[in-house]
Amino acid sequence: MLDLIKTGSFISEMRKEKGLTQKQLADQVGVSDKAVSRWETGKGLPDTSIMPELCKALDINVNELLSGERLNAEAYSGKAEEIMVSLVKDVQENKNDKKSVVLGLALGFVLLMLGLIGIVTVSGSRVVYFLDIPSVVFVLAIQLIVLGAGGQMKSFMGAFKLIFGKKAEIEDDVAVVAAECEFAVKYAQRGAILGGILSSIMGFVAVLAIVWSESPDTIGPNMAVAVLSLFYGVLFVLILMPIQGRLHRMQ
Repeated sequence: MLDLIKTGSFISEMRKEKGLTQKQLADQVGVSDKAVSRWETGKGLPDTSIMPELCKALDINVNELLSGERLNAEAYSGKAEEIMVSLVKDVQENKNDKKSVVLGLALGFVLLMLGLIGIVTVSGSRVVYFLDIPSVVFVLAIQLIVLGAGGQMKSFMGAFKLIFGKKAEIEDDVAVVAAECEFAVKYAQRGAILGGILSSIMGFVAVLAIVWSESPDTIGPNMAVAVLSLFYGVLFVLILMPIQGRLHRMQ
């Protein structure tokens, strides 16, 4: 495994040797000074597309960057092999992680389908009558309003681009962008819960109005809609949780 702390200290040492500030080095490489700070504190590794420019600015080579130290001619070959082995191990571990993710998703969806089938069977297939599209739209509307008012819409949309798009197209440090996107996703989750609560309150008020007007036949369906609104809010939070988890791993 690569030693991020050692590599970060080496970057800091070489930068100071060149008489550069974090901001000056960041400008030369084309990233933010926050990205350089993350590298130097061992919280992240420069992207492979940035490494050549970084090595040029610090007057080192990629092997020295990944090793976290200056290498003489004798040590160069050995370190190169050591780094290659470490990278191969990282690739293998990533493959194992992906397999476990796929397995977990597959089992989860199978159990979810079995659970839904059980619910439909027990309820006599009447559960479909309680699906309420207006409540879904209301919850989504509140979520979007919260994102827009908080200035998080761009970062929220960027979260999906970061997860499903090409990270190489991102100009800034991926870890920094991921942190901003994760905050936006959390913001969206709060908006979904808020939308569910507001919609449920409106539903319960409608039920009280029905009770007041003495129309008991419609109390049941309206109560179901009121509860489902809160369920939709929680459902949106659950949908966004895997996105949040993947963003957190990028930091």
